[in-house]
Amino acid sequence: MFSVVAAADLYEDFVPWCQRSRIIRRHENGSFDAELEIGFKFLVESYVSHVDMEKPKYIKTTVSESGLFDHLINVWEFKPGPVPGTCDLYFLVDFKFQSPLYRQVATMFFKEVVSRLVGSFSDRCHIIYGPPVPMLENTYGQGQGR
Repeated sequence: MFSVVAAADLYEDFVPWCQRSRIIRRHENGSFDAELEIGFKFLVESYVSHVDMEKPKYIKTTVSESGLFDHLINVWEFKPGPVPGTCDLYFLVDFKFQSPLYRQVATMFFKEVVSRLVGSFSDRCHIIYGPPVPMLENTYGQGQGR
């Protein structure tokens, strides 16, 4: 799973709404900057994320150049799973669109978007590594009136 998430230049092949992805800079410490273009029916925007990682523990992406997002942070943490060849995954996404309209739409569809996003990585692993084991999804803080 770590390798699939780390391969940002291949996102255009399997991540929903990602129309283009490329690594634009590599840094000596192993981090890199990736440009992603995302598209919805009436919206196509690109942004640059800085990607830090420590294999096989975590990957953190932070938007560094964007006209779409006020901020966007993704954190993927990986721990060995209970069955050999599996992992426990902690995924955090924190974002805010600059546009109030996009913020409202994102609030309405947040859970579906995150589920499709994480599912696309799981599906990609299935294609590369074979059948998955059952996935337990725990969405902390969703629907609890906070």
